[in-house]
Amino acid sequence: MMNLKKALFCIGVSALLAACGGGDGSSTTPSQSVTQAQPLPSGSTYIATVSFGDTVEVKLDSPSTGYVTISFISSQFGLKDSLTGTYTQDSNTHVYSVSNFSANGSDVPAQLGSGASSVGMTFYITVDGSNNGVLSGQIYNVPNVKAGSGTLAGQLAGSNNGVTTVAGLAGTYSFIKLSGDYTSAGVPTGDQDADTGQIKINADGTFRACPSAPYSDTCTDDEDSSITDTGTITVDADQTDYPGAFDLTLNGVMYGRMFASTANGAVTLMLDQAGTNSDGTYRTGSWVLQTASTLVSGTYNGFYACTEPTLSGDTPTGGVTQRALYINGAQTEDSLALTLAFNTSFNAAASSVVPTPVAISGLMSSTYPGSGSTQSAIMFLPVSASNLYYLDEPNADGYFVMGLCLPGVPA
Repeated sequence: MMNLKKALFCIGVSALLAACGGGDGSSTTPSQSVTQAQPLPSGSTYIATVSFGDTVEVKLDSPSTGYVTISFISSQFGLKDSLTGTYTQDSNTHVYSVSNFSANGSDVPAQLGSGASSVGMTFYITVDGSNNGVLSGQIYNVPNVKAGSGTLAGQLAGSNNGVTTVAGLAGTYSFIKLSGDYTSAGVPTGDQDADTGQIKINADGTFRACPSAPYSDTCTDDEDSSITDTGTITVDADQTDYPGAFDLTLNGVMYGRMFASTANGAVTLMLDQAGTNSDGTYRTGSWVLQTASTLVSGTYNGFYACTEPTLSGDTPTGGVTQRALYINGAQTEDSLALTLAFNTSFNAAASSVVPTPVAISGLMSSTYPGSGSTQSAIMFLPVSASNLYYLDEPNADGYFVMGLCLPGVPA
């Protein structure tokens, strides 16, 4: 049995919208005066969301060849300024591994600077003929400055390009999302919201989201059918700090900051969700969205290295756990022995006892044995044939982590 526990579904619940904000924790209505976004120029700099709810900038070969600099642009955890590390690139998988980080800047918090050498990062970049790219990766052992102790781990989703107007975002997308509540001191409370579904963005920036369901013009919230999850997307006023950014609002209240990548004939969206709750706790997390398409068995055949935050019980430790995954058609030949259901996910609100499948194009899902007779759920969102974001329920108890599968090699 699986328990997809949803403590708070922030999207669409108007009474709880104060819990949702932008990447800087703001809950104010964004400026409407800017009509043109200024995305990055398809170079070696990427602006990225982190799944624990921050926005960063990743510069490859900066300050010189062989180095990577990551700058914390907006953080719920007291992270500021930049760290620089050295990278290697695997000759077979082309995955970058970054280590030996050190502080790079005058405003790096002491705790971040002293813990920089333990920070690790891996990522993979897919680019098209125009050098429009998507960066997919993970960062771990990042000091939680706000909490004063402990570390953070999360997935990166980044873009070196984008679109200039909201009309460029128009389309239907499949998504996965994960957010959680933290105390005012930056300590996780255990309450979280994991979901998949589809969203349609119109050329005027209005949108409708369909959690746990394929898109339809009449879909409603999966927990309360009297609620429609609708809102508006506008160009973010601060294109200097957030190049190519858009603000997503619900009922005029800031919900998150979104970035786009147009690569290989599809659009990938990354949303940094964060904000302060009325009781002083705050909610932070991220969404990854991909142009909706029908997944075909065989497209994702191959070896993957899948990484997700390590848990102690249901508490993230700040480290990561990696396992090898080999996909062959609809089967995985590994310790989980998954049978993948293509273009299918699970209805989060209806899965309190057993997984309830629902047909959603662009997603694939499975279950695997948990403890005793329980079943753990796992749901994948491919953003390319090589990059698979996913939600995993490691302990089969309703607590989820976001993970990422990148190209791997035989174990």
